[in-house]
Amino acid sequence: MTPIFFHKWQGAGNDFVILDLISRPMPPDFNFPAAALALCERRLGVGADGLLSLEPANNGVDFQMRMWNPDGSEDTMCGNGLRCVAALAWAQKHVVNPRFRVQTRAGNRDIAILGPHSIRAAMGEPLFEPSQVPIALPQRGDAIDIEIRLSDTSLRATTLSTGSTHTVVFLENPLSDADFQKWSPLLENHPLFPQRTSVMWAVAEGAGRFKIRIWERGAGETLACGTGACAVAVAAQVGGRSAEKVAVESRGGVLEVEWRRGEEIFLTGPAHPVFAGVWNF
Repeated sequence: MTPIFFHKWQGAGNDFVILDLISRPMPPDFNFPAAALALCERRLGVGADGLLSLEPANNGVDFQMRMWNPDGSEDTMCGNGLRCVAALAWAQKHVVNPRFRVQTRAGNRDIAILGPHSIRAAMGEPLFEPSQVPIALPQRGDAIDIEIRLSDTSLRATTLSTGSTHTVVFLENPLSDADFQKWSPLLENHPLFPQRTSVMWAVAEGAGRFKIRIWERGAGETLACGTGACAVAVAAQVGGRSAEKVAVESRGGVLEVEWRRGEEIFLTGPAHPVFAGVWNF
């Protein structure tokens, strides 16, 4: 057995197992997908929405973050995960300046530590080009307010990438539990999405505020999603539903998103330690 020293953190209810590979490096042949399957399992493992690594980096960045979903697939980006890894790096004194840069598979991201548990992260610019999202549209153009057919119904949705693929569906009223469980996996695995998609079901809660229910690709329902909150805010703005600042409320809490066209998205929210331990893998 290999003892794995881990940290568990959560951001707005989005929880993660983090391996601090700066403090405790793993062997080169360590199987991260298998570790994600074991560690993220909520009855037999630690339990989490994803496995994150905090790793050394170069090229002018302070450290690197990688992410694996509970099904073992590696993802490109995770907004709440990024803030949790940044908060852990700050707590472990891997960085000493409250403003620093993190390397991710979606690009380098600037971080600002605003307070003991408040982190602001630059999330890059949203992508609408179908090949970058990716989405396999039958016609040319972007995927803003398109019709998507699901078995015996159809939905209007906007699909974009905010570091990973998200499909946002705006509703007048929240979905029933039955419809959420039925339609979410069908959308996640729809033939339009060669790399699957996460699904954000959004209902307006007044000016500049949306309440969402989340289905993450590779994870199922989660209490929060940082890149998903960004996708909701951007989709709301391009669809004329909001201004540049948006509060996105999920079952785990509220995230603040700011975006101006042609610029990066900024995501602000909490990050809290839960516990640390050793797992024999």
